[in-house]
Amino acid sequence: MSEVATLLAEAERQHEAGQTEEAYQSCNRLLRQDPENALALELTGVLASRLGDVETAVRMLERAALRRPGQARLLANLGAVYRAAGRLDEAEARYREALAIDPEAVNARFNLANLLAFRGMASAALREYAAVLERQPSNAGALNNLAGLLKDKGRYAASESAYRALIAAHPRDAAARSNLGALCMTLGRVEDAIALYREAIAMNPKAPEPHNNLGVALLEAGSYEEATECFAAARALGGAAAEIHENSGNLLRKLGDTEHAARSYEKARALGGKGGVSFKLATLLPVVADSAAELVRWRQRMERAVGDLASAAPSLADPYAEAGVTAFNLSYHDTSNRDLQRALAGAYLAACPSLAFTAPHCMAARRARRERLKVGFISRQFGANAVGWCYHGVLRNMPRDDISVTALRFGESDDPLWCSIAAEVDATAVLPASLEMARRRIAGLELDALVYTDIGMDPLTYFLAFARLAPLQCVLAGHPDTLGIPNIDLFISSELQEPPDAASHYSERLVLLPGAPTYYDRPSLPSPLKPRAAFGLPEARALYFCAQTLIKVHPEMDALFRGILDGDPDGILVLPSGYNARLAEHLRARFAASLGARAKRVRFLPAMSHLDFMNVMALADVSLDTRPFGGGNTSWQAIAAGTPVVTWPGRFLRGRYTQALYRLAGATDTVVDSSDAYVAMALRLARDRAFRTEVQARIEAGSGRIFADMTHVEGMAEALLQFAKN
Repeated sequence: MSEVATLLAEAERQHEAGQTEEAYQSCNRLLRQDPENALALELTGVLASRLGDVETAVRMLERAALRRPGQARLLANLGAVYRAAGRLDEAEARYREALAIDPEAVNARFNLANLLAFRGMASAALREYAAVLERQPSNAGALNNLAGLLKDKGRYAASESAYRALIAAHPRDAAARSNLGALCMTLGRVEDAIALYREAIAMNPKAPEPHNNLGVALLEAGSYEEATECFAAARALGGAAAEIHENSGNLLRKLGDTEHAARSYEKARALGGKGGVSFKLATLLPVVADSAAELVRWRQRMERAVGDLASAAPSLADPYAEAGVTAFNLSYHDTSNRDLQRALAGAYLAACPSLAFTAPHCMAARRARRERLKVGFISRQFGANAVGWCYHGVLRNMPRDDISVTALRFGESDDPLWCSIAAEVDATAVLPASLEMARRRIAGLELDALVYTDIGMDPLTYFLAFARLAPLQCVLAGHPDTLGIPNIDLFISSELQEPPDAASHYSERLVLLPGAPTYYDRPSLPSPLKPRAAFGLPEARALYFCAQTLIKVHPEMDALFRGILDGDPDGILVLPSGYNARLAEHLRARFAASLGARAKRVRFLPAMSHLDFMNVMALADVSLDTRPFGGGNTSWQAIAAGTPVVTWPGRFLRGRYTQALYRLAGATDTVVDSSDAYVAMALRLARDRAFRTEVQARIEAGSGRIFADMTHVEGMAEALLQFAKN
């Protein structure tokens, strides 16, 4: 064997053994002896590409192609280095030349498919991936990339089939499970995603990415402690530091640890985190605050930060995926939020102008007249929860002669209340957890009006609301605060709820309907009732039940609680812990400082079923409404349970639901106007059984006007028909 042949054989052996640098040196020695050796030129080009020297790779492979024309493999390699050099047209041409010579050149076809996908030519790319799989049905790269492209195009069922085919062909492919988990998250199948991420970790426990992904899924599922462990594991394994710190910030934000959340976000930003981190930092507010002064301090910080973003917003391609935060906690402050909400919305629009997408049918000069107005009601909360209970009857009872109702929600669900809604409306649409895909799907429905039952509770519906997806777009008071979003036309409220200056609180046009705040079906009580002992509550002492989510327990409530516990030395204050134990711990610590020894008479009940909640409500002597953000759903529940609610109406819609119900019932005994009156009324109801019985009787006599109120539904239908025609 000649020395040239020996050097070429040695270079090929080293190349196959993964000894790239050694093989490259062997090729250079060979080319010094035989500069025109086409095989050596080709191999040198391939090795140079692997070493990152794209310029040399192109030069060597071009020389090789001149000396060995018509070689499919060589043309495919040249196409690969052209793509690495950014010469995309030439890369595509070389791949096609290679396939014209050898249609079975799978590597060339696979690379062509990848290039077409990169260039946005999805249909052509899908055809090429399919052609690869015809020849190699278990080709891992083609199955994975095909599945990813199908997901990007919103073809979720086909994407899942491709991922499952990949897993069947390559059972130890941990990355395939992680990718399928990400698809399940998009589809709202969080438990499926968690199971897949756990499998990926079991196969490759040293990979940081599945630990991080599992943490995100557990955070979505409310498993906060395990999510903390996952992010710590991902960090220890050397995962993407900025992303992990950002996810840790998201977790700490949920847990109400505002200071540490801010530190995590700041670390993420310092490590090169994307623009969304700046929005997360800017909108960070306490969940359960230690004092009113703390709320003011963080709000002022937010005002400055949002102002900075509005003047120099970082670019966001997908605000939902990259930022995913609203100003939800603002609503728990006793301040008008209109200007700050407008500023935040303006900052998001500056960061991502495409948020203001307009559906094609909304741009038409003249729209086709339909026999019935096509109205979509959208929420991520349609299920057995406050939003579902408050708006189920509205959807069910819209006048079908004039209005066609489509219910839109996100993710698959067998929730019984959603199943009832789905059975009672004209149509449903289950949307993916993807801003672009959900927007596209809604636009395709060509609605006349789109009604958001709540905006601000969930980031996805918040960002969808920036688009013009129907000629008329409205928001209801499922989250009772203004949005500052230009494309929301109407805020539909109740004339009994709003104060005289209400219009100044909204960026939207305020529409006031007669009747109850919504159509609410009377909830059932468990029968028989469990005794107090079943919940660890004493039989012979007065129970004051503050039934609200803990974020509503504003620091100024502590003085009211203190007054009640002072006035009734045997009284017990009862609150639900909810599903976030950290918030209850935070509130316990605050009470220890603000209530002193009285805090020993505060009971936090663990998370309960709906029936158990109604049971406790019926056992209580008094229900205590919170302020400035009061009860809504819980006020209907208290009235159904026969438990009077003491309420001190706030300055804004969010603190005025309960008084609206009592005004409608004609029983306003428990509506007060000062802190002293609040404490006195709570104590009188607990101590004076005859008075409480009289109040309960008056409320029950007027409750027929509170529940199942068609006045509200008819008013909403009339408003939709009127404004949709304008």
